[in-house]
Amino acid sequence: MDEKKWKVIMDLLTSSSSSSDEELYANLHISMRKKLVKVSGFIYVVRQWSDIQFKQNFRINRDTSYEIISQYKISPFGAKVKSHGGVEQISHEVEILAFIWFAANKSSLRDVSQRFGIGLSTLYRSIEKVMEFLIFIAPKVIRFPKTMEEKEKLSSEFYKLAGFPGVIGCIDGTSIPISTPAHKLKHTYVNRHDIPTITLQGICDNKRKFIDVFTGTPGKVHDARVWKLSDISKEIGVICGNRFHLIGDNAYPLRKYLLTPFKNFGNLSPQETRYNKKFCATRVIIENCFGLLKGRFRQLLKIEMHNVDKITKFIISCCVLHNICIDNNDFIYEGDYICDNVEEDILIENEAQLKREGEAKRNCIKNSLEYI
Repeated sequence: MDEKKWKVIMDLLTSSSSSSDEELYANLHISMRKKLVKVSGFIYVVRQWSDIQFKQNFRINRDTSYEIISQYKISPFGAKVKSHGGVEQISHEVEILAFIWFAANKSSLRDVSQRFGIGLSTLYRSIEKVMEFLIFIAPKVIRFPKTMEEKEKLSSEFYKLAGFPGVIGCIDGTSIPISTPAHKLKHTYVNRHDIPTITLQGICDNKRKFIDVFTGTPGKVHDARVWKLSDISKEIGVICGNRFHLIGDNAYPLRKYLLTPFKNFGNLSPQETRYNKKFCATRVIIENCFGLLKGRFRQLLKIEMHNVDKITKFIISCCVLHNICIDNNDFIYEGDYICDNVEEDILIENEAQLKREGEAKRNCIKNSLEYI
């Protein structure tokens, strides 16, 4: 113990005897408490980095980051209130860059707080505000094609990939590891690997952009159940009509608006094999999409938040940032692809009818594909 600290202790111990023991130990604790050391002027260092250094550290281009800052600044969430006590408020630039740093690097909030010279409680509020902003703009950034022209164009772009017709989206689910949420039982969130996770269901276009995301369900829930719980499952039939469809793996139910591959038991016909080959070459886009998302935002490798609502907001926020990056041709080239009460007989009849419609459409496409 250095001399200064020892002198402080001795002064307190020899102080007026009128002080109670509780006051003495309270004052002693306050005097010995270390003040949290913060980095001074880190944002000025960031400004001096080259574009390559910026991308290496934030995993997002400088131009993309500052475009997000500009949108945040003019949004309702970027409004600044009068400070109290003369404390200078953190800038929009620091708020956005601190969030991106946290999302892109496997850093704790305490580390980000010290690095950017922000109080920990201030950073908590800032992160919440930035997530609310990203969710606010999500409907404009993550959207399904609406007009017939948009659907035709998207289907044409998908067809160029492997010659599979009528596709307007690829669907799949991925597990996001988490810490067990507060006041929740671990076994309700574990997946088949006994790891607590939350499922992110995503539908992407040919550019690996998300056109729909749904998350918040525990990893224990099967992909087919997650699909039924999602809003898009109630709307997709109208969106696709008879002409278009999504494609997904065999975890999903076969429908005329959601096609799956033929199950391979070793007896597939040449036509079925050709169908599966073109199908898989197209559907792999969603796997790449998830790989890009997790490769850029390393916090998704395991989210250390303990509130389900905050976890889902954070995941969707990362999906919004992912789409903004794709729109700005901002890619990473590291190969980081981490790669109800219904009568039972009526339900079964409806399921069977829907499946028959899907089989008919699948067979029609199978027979129409050209031989390689």
